[in-house]
Amino acid sequence: MTNAIIKWVNLSDIKPYEKNPRINADSIPKVAESTKQFGFLQPIVADINGVILAGHTRYEASKLLGLNQVPVLFASGLSDAQAKAFRLADNKVAESSMWDEYLLSEELADLAKFEVDMSDFGFDESELTHRRKSWAHLTKRCGLKRKIKQHFSGDINITTFYAVGKNGKTFNEIKEDENNVPLFADNLCDYLDRTLGLNISKGNWCILTTPRRRHKTGFHFATEICRMASEKLNLPFYEAAFEADNRNRINPSFRLIKKPSEYNVIIYDDIFTTGQTVRTCRSMLIDEGFTTLIIVGIMNGKV
Repeated sequence: MTNAIIKWVNLSDIKPYEKNPRINADSIPKVAESTKQFGFLQPIVADINGVILAGHTRYEASKLLGLNQVPVLFASGLSDAQAKAFRLADNKVAESSMWDEYLLSEELADLAKFEVDMSDFGFDESELTHRRKSWAHLTKRCGLKRKIKQHFSGDINITTFYAVGKNGKTFNEIKEDENNVPLFADNLCDYLDRTLGLNISKGNWCILTTPRRRHKTGFHFATEICRMASEKLNLPFYEAAFEADNRNRINPSFRLIKKPSEYNVIIYDDIFTTGQTVRTCRSMLIDEGFTTLIIVGIMNGKV
């Protein structure tokens, strides 16, 4: 069994593997810039003798930056054969990964708003800008023609009002336009009134939305929808009840930081894609003993 422990050590206490077959000279300046801007977020991996198993580029980048100490994960219990295999596997598996260039372009566009220059890390933004224009016909859109639909999967039930299509506005156009808030809020109020009727005003229901992952301040579409709906229905709204630890859509990590007083909770999200966010929210609330009702503005995936 392999054991591992992370320590901050002098750079001189570790050394590269002399037969490392990976050619990484072009990557060293980019990794150095990443380390300079974001810190040392990923340790170098070495065996108990200080010979690097993974992280030769980070090692060279550290030398380039003149760092004296670096975080090192020391792995013990590996045989010589396992160490050799891990060195090759660690580099090889990365070659199997590919970019979803459309999602990549969206992320780069978001960063551009904050004047973050990703060319320091090898991204050719001029090329990606050109590609974005060629992908315009692939952009998902919504015509905002209401069609209430129920989606079932196992023990989860999700109600949606709109679906994607070839025509209409893009998701970003919809979410960034404050004038769309009343439309979505009215849909939510109308559905809750038809579904729960007078029961919604008996003090046992509240509403909250999924956590912010991108920008924690400023205009947030789902939050404004919930705020408007809560005022119209006289329904308690717990703003920012969940706090996100990352922006990962596939394996989201966040915490329930505002526990509702009401035991029936309406979870609202503006767009359903993978469903992991609402599923995680629901699971956390169920574990706390709450009853949940999930409502989403636009269906952009499969339950």
